[in-house]
Formats: sequence, C-alpha cells, structure tokens
Amino acid sequence: MDTVSVKIPASPAYLQVVRLIASGLASRLGFNIDEIEDLKIGVDEMCAYLTGAQGRSGSLEITFEVDGDSLRINGSGDFEAGQKVRTNLTEFSRMILDTVVDKATLEQNGGRPKFSLEKSKVS
Repeated sequence: MDTVSVKIPASPAYLQVVRLIASGLASRLGFNIDEIEDLKIGVDEMCAYLTGAQGRSGSLEITFEVDGDSLRINGSGDFEAGQKVRTNLTEFSRMILDTVVDKATLEQNGGRPKFSLEKSKVS
C-alpha cells in the first residue's frame, strides 16, 4: 500500500490542493473521469465540514492510501481550542456522499474531528 500525506492550513483556499492530490492518485489507479469527479466532490464535502466556510485557526492533516484499485482518504483537524466543528452530516450531505463514494464517515476522535472516505475503481 502506498501512502501520501499532506498538512495544510484549515482554510477553504487550500482545499484545491487536496482535490488535486485525490484526482492525481485516482487517475494513477485508472479511475475514469466521472469517478475522479465524484471523488473530488466527496473530498470537498468532507473537508468543508472540518474547515467551515470561513476557515479555522489550525491545520488539516490528510492521508491518502492507495490499495489495489481503491483509494482511502483520511482527514483530521488540529484546531485551536474553542473552535466547534459540526460532525453530524446533514441528510443532503449524506445523500451526496452515498452517491459519490463507497464509504464515508465523519466523527470526533479525542476532541479532534476526523473523516474517512473510500472509493474503488469500477471495473
């Protein structure tokens, strides 16, 4: 399994970097254009929950795991104290994620918000 990790400021302005890495790795796995676009939507949706619309003080750590024909993306926020992060997906977000990725979770882990996405190449 190959792993790629990145740490970025918790600002929506940097989410393009995360989408770019996700699409590059998915392309390397042979995902088609629709699968790549779906993955980018899923990554964007989850990262937006962590950063919020205005961004936060702190950083996001994102790990991409390439395993066979699957890509797993794990993200967590490391934010300054007192910044509340919503970790309950709305019904609309859940519908989006169920449509574009195979698996998606969002939760708190020891006070740190984290997410996980998984998408496999359709044969």
